[in-house]
Formats: sequence, structure tokens, C-alpha cells
Amino acid sequence: MRRWFQTSLVVAALVTLTALTAACGEPEPVALPSAERSDAADGPRTGSQIFASTCAACHGAAGEGTENWMIRDEDGRLPPPPLNGEGHTWHHSDGVLYGIVSEGGLGLGFGSNMPGFKEELSRDEIIAVIEYVKTWWEGKEIDGVAITEHQAEFSTADPYPQTEN
Repeated sequence: MRRWFQTSLVVAALVTLTALTAACGEPEPVALPSAERSDAADGPRTGSQIFASTCAACHGAAGEGTENWMIRDEDGRLPPPPLNGEGHTWHHSDGVLYGIVSEGGLGLGFGSNMPGFKEELSRDEIIAVIEYVKTWWEGKEIDGVAITEHQAEFSTADPYPQTEN
């Protein structure tokens, strides 16, 4: 029953996003920053560097999240979920993931204590850290389909924003 509900929500979101995309026209392709580690000390920070300094304290060094991440705390908020493909992060499009990192969990109504990072991270840094997190999803499947394929499909209708918010 729960899987059916989750699938229904995803389908409804995709239908809505597809309709919005059709109404607004096709988005321009976005050049993605590399999630690879930079060797240049003065170069831009990579996804792994950003994750280590900004995200790992709450989500764990390997994106394992908090134990009992699906149980609300005394404030009714959800603890940090796993980002390594064992949670629900891959259910979200690139646009939604960008919004969560930029605006925070409460800013988008997700009921979490995650702060927004739009003041600390540039658009390219937000994209780099999301692309880094996606590397943990490689080789993981649900219902015989790679979760990276599912997530890429969601992102077709809702890609990363073209400019900084």
C-alpha cells in the first residue's frame, strides 16, 4: 500500500511538472560542474569537498543519514535522511534537490530542520554537491531499474534552475 502511495505521488508530480514544462517551453541544457575532487588548492571546491565541510556533520560522512530518519522528533520534524540511495532522496528531481539545498527543508515545506545554503553556496557548488551525492546511487536498483535512471527521468521535467535564485 505504501509503495502504491509513493508511486502515485511521483506520477502526480511528474504529470504536473510535464504540464508546466509544456506550458513554459523546453529548458536549456545545464552544464553540470564536476563532482570529482579538484587537485588545485585555489580552484573551485568540488562536490566531495563541499559535502565534507557542509553536509557530512548531519547526513554522515558516507551519506548514511540518521538512525530512525523516518520518525519525527518532538517538534514534528524529520531527522537527516540517508543520501546514499537507501532513503528517498533519489525520488526527487534535480530542481527539487536544488531547492532543498538552497532553501532548506522547511523553506520548501518538507518538515525537516535542514537549513538553506543559498547564502553560503553558489549555484555551481549546490549542483556539484548534488552530483557528488548521486555517485552513491550508482549500481542501486528498485524494481529492477537503476535509481539513477528513475531520478534522471524525474529531472527531465524539473532540471536544475538556469540561474541562481
